[in-house]
Amino acid sequence: FSPGLCLGQATQVQGGHLPKPSLQALPSSLVPLEKSVTIRCRGPPRVDLYRLEKLGSRRYEDQADLFIPAMKTSHAGRYRCSYQNRSRWSLPSDNLELVATGVYRKPSLSAHPSPAVSPGGDVTLQCRTQYGFDQFALYKEGDAGPHKRPEKWYRADFSLITVTAAHSGTYRCYSFSSAAPFLWSAPSEPLELRVTGEGSFPPCLP
Repeated sequence: FSPGLCLGQATQVQGGHLPKPSLQALPSSLVPLEKSVTIRCRGPPRVDLYRLEKLGSRRYEDQADLFIPAMKTSHAGRYRCSYQNRSRWSLPSDNLELVATGVYRKPSLSAHPSPAVSPGGDVTLQCRTQYGFDQFALYKEGDAGPHKRPEKWYRADFSLITVTAAHSGTYRCYSFSSAAPFLWSAPSEPLELRVTGEGSFPPCLP
């Protein structure tokens, strides 16, 4: 963030709230170190002013888009935005969690008993790290976001119960510490899960 005004100096809300805007990170909220990302806030047409802030920094930017040309650990964290029409401010957007990946070495990901599963069967995806991390995340290509799980030190088991064809795909896992929840390892090597046959139910991670 470039220098801005303190949040305490923001214009006071008058006349009630407008609907909250949307906030997203493009191309993804999981950003490898030194790669670029754009944080984009979107409200209704003809907005007078956008306000984008990184929570905990007590600073904001009066713009709808924030382009980060090279991701640093200092960019990681929670963001939110709002907009103003005349004297009225919107409700804040849902928080966006921007994660820096590649901060630590990658974990390993394996499938037990096998990466080839019959419909209706169960499989466990196990993420292991050589570091003493207590948090893990499993990501399937095409999903909106990763599934996070606090687990035992050094490993986490993600159980897929009664799998269907919708579980087929490419998975990766990450490890990180609860003390620095937005600084993640590099992704594991991809694991291809193959489910033969057709399934009628969406996948579920408990």
